[in-house]
Amino acid sequence: MKGGIFCAVSGHGYGHLSQIAPILDQLGTMNPDLRIMVAGNLDRGVVERFVHVRHEFDHGFRDIGLVQSDPMVVDLEATRLRYEAMQQNWEERVEAEMSRISAWSTSLVLVDIPCVTIAAAHRLGIPSVAVASLSWDHVIKAYFPLEDPAVMGWWRRMREHYAKVTLALHPEPAIVGDTFPRFEVIPPLVSRAQVRKESLRGALGIASDDRRPLVMINLGGMPSHAVPLEQIIQELRYHWLFKETELPSLNHVHSTAKVHQWPFEDVLASVDAVVSKPGYGTAIGAAARGVALLYVRRGRFPDEDPICNWLSRNARAREIDTETFASGRWHEAMQSLFHLTPPAPPRCDGAVVAAERIVTLMGR
Repeated sequence: MKGGIFCAVSGHGYGHLSQIAPILDQLGTMNPDLRIMVAGNLDRGVVERFVHVRHEFDHGFRDIGLVQSDPMVVDLEATRLRYEAMQQNWEERVEAEMSRISAWSTSLVLVDIPCVTIAAAHRLGIPSVAVASLSWDHVIKAYFPLEDPAVMGWWRRMREHYAKVTLALHPEPAIVGDTFPRFEVIPPLVSRAQVRKESLRGALGIASDDRRPLVMINLGGMPSHAVPLEQIIQELRYHWLFKETELPSLNHVHSTAKVHQWPFEDVLASVDAVVSKPGYGTAIGAAARGVALLYVRRGRFPDEDPICNWLSRNARAREIDTETFASGRWHEAMQSLFHLTPPAPPRCDGAVVAAERIVTLMGR
């Protein structure tokens, strides 16, 4: 493989990074000399925790997705203002991305799923692959009225440039519509993980004879004000693992800060259950590792239906409503979850399939 891969990732949470990372790891394993650039509005330390092969990093804004004040709350007005601003300097953004791609001596552009990068690759005549369990045109349609001329303008521009991608790979479960004319459906994408249950419990200071289940609460990459912390910690029949660092000093309450050096995938694989929204990275990662999942929907996010349908067949998973989530009283739901019969492990080798397809395109 000559040249290198320029990989642009949406900075809307960590779900897009969690999809693309196992593909990059597989590509780097197949060819240790492959040059990989990871580009996105993400914290470099987070990228290092997800992408384990050698790579460079370019921090920069490439797409908007949705502006959120919380993992569960979308700021529609702020989102609208950012899309309007992006439309005003679209050409400058595309030209800047073209310069970055050219400077990397790129053989193939990989995206999840900034359309500005697809537009730049198309103008340069460089093949592009989109990894898309969803695309932002579906999200815009779910949250904004297409009857609004401004919204229709964003939406059409997205679809115009998404359609220029050389190939779209839809990792199950995905929205498969008419956005990408050339696409293939591939198995789910999950990163490699080590199951280290006893090591995790020990690192958190849980006594070896304390067998209460360890439950992680994780609503995604951004801090959340929606987690009913005070109510949750009143339940003593579980150990609770939070992202938050300012927690009461109780022997059943723990922070992931104690294991900050652990890959997220290892932490997820080593808990007994996780409470989350049905986002791709956490939901599919839990199912792949046999970890029970209690989830609450965000509402209108369009990939939730395919993800929840997939979970019903491939995971020990149960949905709770927003009222139950906000109450923090989850014992009944948790017990019913633990009593579900585990399904057969789902096939999750999408990274291998994707990497082989990418190598083929690079070799043309």
